Amino acid sequence: MRLAASSALILALSIAGARAADYTVGVYYYPWYSNDFHGGNYLRERLVPPQLPALGEYNDRDSEVIRQHAEWARFAGIDLWVASWWGPGSREDNTLKDHTFQSPDLGSLKIALFYETAGRTSEFTNYTRTTADIEHIADTYFNHPNYYRIGGRPVLFVYLTRVLSSLGTLDEVVADMRAAALSKGHDLFIIGDEVFGFPPGDPGNIGLLDAITEYDVYGSMGRTGYATQQGVNDYKARQLGWKALADALGVGYAPSVTPGFNDKGVREGHAPVSRKLSAASEFGALFRALLRDAKDRTDPDIGNLILVTSWNEWHEDTQIEPVAPAPPTSADDSPLGNEYTEGLEYEGYGMRYLEILREEAGINESGVEAWGLY
Repeated sequence: MRLAASSALILALSIAGARAADYTVGVYYYPWYSNDFHGGNYLRERLVPPQLPALGEYNDRDSEVIRQHAEWARFAGIDLWVASWWGPGSREDNTLKDHTFQSPDLGSLKIALFYETAGRTSEFTNYTRTTADIEHIADTYFNHPNYYRIGGRPVLFVYLTRVLSSLGTLDEVVADMRAAALSKGHDLFIIGDEVFGFPPGDPGNIGLLDAITEYDVYGSMGRTGYATQQGVNDYKARQLGWKALADALGVGYAPSVTPGFNDKGVREGHAPVSRKLSAASEFGALFRALLRDAKDRTDPDIGNLILVTSWNEWHEDTQIEPVAPAPPTSADDSPLGNEYTEGLEYEGYGMRYLEILREEAGINESGVEAWGLY
């Protein structure tokens, strides 16, 4: 990790403000970088010139990195990290249990696990590990004071429950998870990644979940290039349908937002969506528009939870954690010079997305002292 090169970027913060509203703000958090930044291969390192994380390609087991992440989270009004989890003894499990949860700098920040269903079920072909996984999670995490709870119940986010629903296996997996948690003395609260596209005419077994949300905002919006305000409006209309369905079923609903998307640095990739709403709008316009709409759809029964995809999923360029400041560029290191960006501009945005989150759903500005990247 290039802490020496980036030490000048560490924030000096003093936060004296109060929450602007009673939102619970969560971000999907990836504890998978360890000492190799998870292999790199992300858009920002392919740009010309590169736009690297403000902390450099960090080791997320480093206590200073965890401290800085927690400090930035407090600045933006983030309450919750939804941490990707890939099984007992995995890189993510070891990072979380031995480093993240052990940090003295978490303060009141909460953490919940994000169960990576596809990886733990061999792409939905084998469910035999579910019970042991939940028993391990219960023994290792649920009793920690920083573990996230709703109504006293430990919360587990479950990726791609919508695939389980389509395969007819949601009831089996949910029953196994609840039974395993109960065997360890815990009444599990399951938030399923069920929302995508248009709400179904037949809700099926969605009512088996305690709440529903959406991870893949990019895919669900169905927009590429510039999303446009009309694209945001269409997305909101579909999401209102999902919230109505959740209300009818008596389950919670948590809206999700994203700043943009570009996964061409790690895979053949999908068509990217800009962090602007249009070519003429400012950077961050998509994130701000989605946040403003999301605030109208929160559910008080689950603490008006809003989820952000993501804090640090650099491979898909959905991250909002700070980037080293740099001017906008559409150039990359591909043979044609723009195969990764497809001509869209990217800026080294500094604190932009934490500022937007703070303004829209986080902290009041009254009484807040000056801060900055130095």
